[in-house]
Amino acid sequence: MSGLRMSLCSASIVAAGLLVATSAQAQDQEEPQTLFTNVHIFDGVNEQRIENASVLVEGNLIKAISTDAIDAPNATVIDGSGRTLMPGLIDGHAHVMINNDYGVIERDSDITDLSYNAVLVMERFLQDGFTSVRDMGGPAFGLARAVDSGLITGPRLYPSGAFISQTSGHGDFRDRADAGFSVNDASDLSNFERMGIGMVADGVPDALKATRLNLRNGATQIKIMAGGGGSSRFDPIDTTQFSVEETCAIVEATKDWGTYVAAHVFTDRAVHRLLDCGVRTFEHAFFLSEETMQRIAAEGGYVVPQMWGISPDLAKNPLMPPAKIPLVQELGKQYADFGRNLLKNNVKVVFASDYVGVNADAERARRYEIWWRTQTFDSNFEVLKQMTSIAGEMLALAGPRNPYKEGKLGVIEEGAYADIILVDGNPLEDITVIGGNTAWFDADPEWTPIDTIDVIMKDGIIYKDTLE
Repeated sequence: MSGLRMSLCSASIVAAGLLVATSAQAQDQEEPQTLFTNVHIFDGVNEQRIENASVLVEGNLIKAISTDAIDAPNATVIDGSGRTLMPGLIDGHAHVMINNDYGVIERDSDITDLSYNAVLVMERFLQDGFTSVRDMGGPAFGLARAVDSGLITGPRLYPSGAFISQTSGHGDFRDRADAGFSVNDASDLSNFERMGIGMVADGVPDALKATRLNLRNGATQIKIMAGGGGSSRFDPIDTTQFSVEETCAIVEATKDWGTYVAAHVFTDRAVHRLLDCGVRTFEHAFFLSEETMQRIAAEGGYVVPQMWGISPDLAKNPLMPPAKIPLVQELGKQYADFGRNLLKNNVKVVFASDYVGVNADAERARRYEIWWRTQTFDSNFEVLKQMTSIAGEMLALAGPRNPYKEGKLGVIEEGAYADIILVDGNPLEDITVIGGNTAWFDADPEWTPIDTIDVIMKDGIIYKDTLE
């Protein structure tokens, strides 16, 4: 018995020793903390800021928010000195891999050109305070992996993969000189398809193949072309694209993977077909009646418009064909109340830049878009929600395909991701402090940092700190 007691005693000592060692190891491995003090918080949801508050970040999540002092002796302290602390911005519709649009169409660029440019696009997105981006067409899967693995710097990326279009649809970018006179011609591919920017699919079997291929490659949502567009030559903007059978098949295949379909669309007829099949987000959608807006709102859909599409400044684009300028100006007048009508009918609206270009073209358009939205929605607060909490809700529709499920995006609340920007000024009163700019094509052609964004944190890591 005494030997047994000694063995039990020895085992207890060993167990106690292991417990102490494990506890000490856990303390050594505690996640780093950052404490923001003396800040006024815009939480992404409420118009009233939380004044004179502190926010504690632990690891990649927000741990505590308080108007009282937070006890965090081991934290790195950032004194906000009365600045606005707010969620990192979210762009709900961008094309990071379509960054040389005419080069792609005219076959002057290859995938290496686009990939190199995309690294620059991603860096500038993050430096402009955007910590999440939903990519709505392009071969961005490798780019997303590179960001997540730390190989390149950029926002969280939600890739759709190649947008899916019918023949003669908005994703059919063949020109008259391209092969295209037989559906059986295997060489009948545009440069968009060769690079994985878009896919043309007709009939249910091919539509399913295209959808499943994107999901296989890592799409967080599926993008389809359900109506005509302005940048493609052979699909009038009033057309409805994809049959009921094709549309519903794509939606059901996407639901099988737990995620959702987004659709490029403009007209009432097309939107009602999409709603009947279960599409969740409606990109652009400028020409909707209020009755259609009400149905979208009732069914929990989101409208994701780039408002510069109905801006009078679009006519200043040096690449705009002169014959189209009167049409652009007339559409801007006709749909001037589009944004106000969306709000009046309780539609959830998400920020979208949707601009493709080289060098600083996209950044100039994005900064103009921020300002222009305040004019078309008559509220900085509504625009800020579109760039934060509402956009974060939409990203979460990806369900199990969402690569970032640990916390919420687009809000400042306990347990949310530590995607944070610290701004010198109050964007609820002055949108220029987050980059809003009244100039577009006549803006500075070179990219410059936004001086009033002093700190940028994504996933608990600081990428910019001018207060240091």
